[in-house]
Amino acid sequence: MPGMGSPSLGSFGLAAPFYHRIAIEALILAVAAFILIAARFLLYGAAFRGAPSLAVRGGDEAGAAIRVAEPRARAVLRYGFGAFWIFDGLLQLQSSMPTSMISQVVQPIQAGQPHWLVELMQLGVGAWFRHPIWSASGVVWIQIAIGLWLLLGRDGWFARIGYLLTAGWGLFVWIFGEALGQTFGHGGSWLFGVPGGVFFYIVAALALLAPYGWWQRDRLPRWILAGIGVMLIVLGIEQALPGRGFWSFKIPAMVESMSKVAQPGIIAASLRGFQSLLGAHGGAVVNGVTVVILLVTGLSFVLRRGLRVTVVVFAVFSVLVWWLIQDFGFLGGSGTDPNSMLPELLLVIVGVLGLSQSAALETTTVRFWPQALGQAGRLLGVWIAVVALVGLVPLGFAAANTSYSAEAALASSGAPFQIDRPAAPFTLFDQSGRAVSLSQFKGKTLIITFLDPVCTDTCPLIASELRQADQQLSRTQRAHTDVIAIASNPIFHSVSAVHIFTDREGMSSLPNWYFLTSPSLKTLAATWRNYGVGVSVPQNGVMIVHPSLVYVVDSSGVERWMIPADPSYTGAVQSSFASLVDSLVKKVQ
Repeated sequence: MPGMGSPSLGSFGLAAPFYHRIAIEALILAVAAFILIAARFLLYGAAFRGAPSLAVRGGDEAGAAIRVAEPRARAVLRYGFGAFWIFDGLLQLQSSMPTSMISQVVQPIQAGQPHWLVELMQLGVGAWFRHPIWSASGVVWIQIAIGLWLLLGRDGWFARIGYLLTAGWGLFVWIFGEALGQTFGHGGSWLFGVPGGVFFYIVAALALLAPYGWWQRDRLPRWILAGIGVMLIVLGIEQALPGRGFWSFKIPAMVESMSKVAQPGIIAASLRGFQSLLGAHGGAVVNGVTVVILLVTGLSFVLRRGLRVTVVVFAVFSVLVWWLIQDFGFLGGSGTDPNSMLPELLLVIVGVLGLSQSAALETTTVRFWPQALGQAGRLLGVWIAVVALVGLVPLGFAAANTSYSAEAALASSGAPFQIDRPAAPFTLFDQSGRAVSLSQFKGKTLIITFLDPVCTDTCPLIASELRQADQQLSRTQRAHTDVIAIASNPIFHSVSAVHIFTDREGMSSLPNWYFLTSPSLKTLAATWRNYGVGVSVPQNGVMIVHPSLVYVVDSSGVERWMIPADPSYTGAVQSSFASLVDSLVKKVQ
């Protein structure tokens, strides 16, 4: 996953393995659900017919139980943010997520952030880049688990664990995925999502952790509204400051960039229409209206005056901003959430509902039928915990494993092609001048590439990556594997040239390295042709042009894989390419 100074991830070949992993994890969850249900019926079947799980009243109400009713505002908060988390988890299923999460989501917001924050974010960036599929799939299940936990976990210790997980994961995403909502950046604005949508998810989780009593007598709702009010006032003042670009170019530029995002034509047309409406001075008008609404709404929330009017105005304006400036937040194939407007608006609605909450704690009578539902609820709760673990384990692996996976190479290079054809025979000479034929490698797995012995650019990098791949193999695997390079320069192809390259690039330390050539250009050209390698000499006299290919040949002499090599100066890509080569070698051994 690229960050500052990291290579950009491409989109080659990761969608299929990503969905393959998701399918395997979904199958694991289905099996876990079956096992839990079977165990419940086999071992505790009577529990579905039996005793109440709550304090039971006597008399005419025998068999019934008393339970404190959940405050209405709290229920709206729990259900609303539960739905948000599930929606965010489903967005993570987009095929581009393993590759675009960093290059299109995280990396752009790192620009302009303080150095200490960028360095902190790089910890997550590095883990994602090393293991993009593990990371992407882990996020899917964690966020779906959190959403289910909020929807079903009303109260009790198990629900509180879910709220703590929500707050912790939200803080993690807010730091590593949103750069603290760009609060410390130079171009941040309430219009563009400051203080970050996940910030409100964290506030919601903390509010759910509060005792029920705090929701009575408008205590917690009052705090929520006042906190949002103070935030709006601060952001309104920042929005009004001259010299930050919001009175001139930034708002039209944001609308223009959003109109170019991949999305339904009708939405793009509405953004272009709004951009045209802004004209030369529309940005200043929008910014002025924004400043006034933020300041007036903020004061109204803090003082709790005129809420009926300000809440309606704020809601309508927030939806317009969500549409016309934030472009709904999740379009384009790499959106991870609906941005900040809807979560913030939900918190405002919860605060207003809470102000009208009854001062008394209401109770409800729970009769027999919910008892079985309660047993099933506990069963479902265990399964949700399993869902969370299916997400946390891959993420933990990605963070702890500092080696680079083959998937990282797939993201930064071309995807390998699976082939099935006999390797073309050859008789050439190695770097020591000894005759070498393909037949003498029978029973060995071969890594074959084509290098220019006088190249000082890409060929040394490919050699370095193959040396690293060879060194990563176990001793037994290395004993059954040979690395072969064939000279691909029609001018400089002497034994002396390949010998010098071998020494210069440190390849002589590999006992299973062969750099093959021939004094006969005709023999070399036949070998290039047999392996599909086109070699040309440019008229301007620059370096020889030839494709960068790596073949993996099995022990029976059959070409099994062809990899379009994309050598890189970055150690991360070199390591990941080496891992890719190793994985293919192991497949054919």
